[in-house]
Amino acid sequence: MEQLQYIVDLWRDPDPGVRASVDAYFEKGGEAAVSLLRSACIEEMVPDRKALMEAMLNSYCKRLVITGLKEIALRCADATCECALREAGYLIAQLSDPLLSRAGYMEQIMPPVLATLEEISDAKTGIENVNLLNHVFYKRYGFSVASPFDMSLDNTLLMKVAKGRVGSPFAISLLYFIVAQSAGLPVYPLCFTGGFVPVYTENDKILFNINVFHQGEIFVENNISKMVKNQAAALGVNVDVGEAVVKKDQSILVMYLEFLQMLYSNSGDTAAQMDIDDAIEALGGHRFLTIESDEDEW
Repeated sequence: MEQLQYIVDLWRDPDPGVRASVDAYFEKGGEAAVSLLRSACIEEMVPDRKALMEAMLNSYCKRLVITGLKEIALRCADATCECALREAGYLIAQLSDPLLSRAGYMEQIMPPVLATLEEISDAKTGIENVNLLNHVFYKRYGFSVASPFDMSLDNTLLMKVAKGRVGSPFAISLLYFIVAQSAGLPVYPLCFTGGFVPVYTENDKILFNINVFHQGEIFVENNISKMVKNQAAALGVNVDVGEAVVKKDQSILVMYLEFLQMLYSNSGDTAAQMDIDDAIEALGGHRFLTIESDEDEW
C-alpha cells in the first residue's frame, strides 16, 4: 500500500517521464494494480487526495477495460471460442462505475446462474431447460422489462438493473444472455440490421425463438417476422430483417453499448459518449442500431 501511495504522489508530477513510469506500473500490474487503487480510493478520507485517486482510477480502469474488450474481440474472431459474455459484462459495467469490483459484479450475476444450473440438465430438452431458465430469471429473481418509453440510464446501466431487477429491453436482454450462456445454454442473438431475436441453437440450427421481453415466451415455429414485429416496438428501433444471421460473438454487447450511448447523448454526457465510442471500437467498431453510410457488413 505504501508503494501505491508513492505512485499516487508521482501521478501529480508534471514531468512526462514520471507519468510514463506510473503508466508502466499500472500496465504491468494490470487488474491487480487497479484493484489495489480501487480499494485505496474507497478507503481514502481526505477529499483532495480522494479526488486525485478517483481521477487515476477512471483513467487506468478505462485502459484496462479497453484492453480486455480487445482481447474478447480477438477471442470472438476465433470460431472455436465463445465470447465470454460474463467477463465482457464486467468490463462494460466498469465504464460507468470504476469502483465496481469483480467480487461485487459476481455477487449480482452469479446467483441466477447457479440457480439455473441447479435446475437444468443434459437429460432435458432445450425447451424444458429454457423454461427452467425463464422460471429462475423472471419468477424467482423477478427480472422484468421497463416501459420502452422509459429511456433512463437507471434502467440501462447493467449493475443498476442487476440490483433493481427492472431494466430497458437491451439491459434485460444482455443479462438474460449472460445468465443463459454462463449456465451453458446455447442462446444467441439472431441479428439483423436494427435489432435481434434471441434463439436457441443446436448444431448451428435454430430450434426455437425466445421472446425475452415477454417472460421468455418460446416460439417453436420459425416465424422471425412475428418476433421482429413484437420486439421492434419494445426496442424502439427501425428494423430490416433481410438475411438474419445467428451471432455467437460480441454483437449483443455492441447493441447494448449503442443504446447506452444514445442515452448518454440525450443527457449531454460527452465524456461518457466518448468512452462508449472507444469500447465499440475495441469490439471491432461495427454497429447494428446505427446504419452506417458505407456498405461494410458484420
